[in-house]
Amino acid sequence: MKFIHVSDLHFHRDNNDNNAIIKPLNFIHKNYKNHYLIVTGDIADDGHHEQFENAYNVLSKFMFPDGKPKVFICPGNHDFGASGSFFSKERAIRFDAMLSKPLKQGGTFTGDTTPVVNVLKETMGGVTTEVMLIALDTNLETEHPFDFACGEVGDKQLAALKNIVLNPSTAHMKKILFFHHHPFMYNDPFMELKDARELLRTIYGRVDVILFGHKHVSQMWTLRNDIPYILAADNTPGKKFAREIDITGTTITVKDIAIA
Repeated sequence: MKFIHVSDLHFHRDNNDNNAIIKPLNFIHKNYKNHYLIVTGDIADDGHHEQFENAYNVLSKFMFPDGKPKVFICPGNHDFGASGSFFSKERAIRFDAMLSKPLKQGGTFTGDTTPVVNVLKETMGGVTTEVMLIALDTNLETEHPFDFACGEVGDKQLAALKNIVLNPSTAHMKKILFFHHHPFMYNDPFMELKDARELLRTIYGRVDVILFGHKHVSQMWTLRNDIPYILAADNTPGKKFAREIDITGTTITVKDIAIA
């Protein structure tokens, strides 16, 4: 089972400005037909309905013939806020209405603040692989300019996440946790994930891969917080490479692949 991680697409209202976004996504769709796509937020540039419409027109290609999704998403601060700054409930609702629901994510990111969970199962060559995808909304409902692009998981979502990763019935599954905000940006008043330490305590040794974006810098950590892979994605537009996560049975490998 193979996944491609992209992030920070920043679709604009005028599609003439989206060529650098559309090109790698079309390349992935054409050349990696058996891969799943994970997008870790900032799909739109400021949550305008035309931006979500442009994004949907491209991302909706990543669906199986039976209508099940091959793309999995979570929101970023630009999806929920004007200029990526101040939280807008209207934009948050729009994200669910124009992306989460039509892309059949199996849950929403507005209101109940519980993770969106999907389980994928595949058997190839006699090897069965079962992967749980856990998507979080890390957007902070900003009340002050100093919060700018900060994030927060929140107590309710953390409690639900803990129940998910501790559930003994899912112990055999490999788990990919993905969200938008960078969890290792401490003491940054404008971009940090405010409860990052609480998040990392909750998932310590309990997930297999963590994916996020936000900083527009590609990085990889191995066996940090007793987690095999923690992967930060660069912003995807105009880039020539993205990361592929290959999970086969109990084996996980990560490598860069061409997307242009």
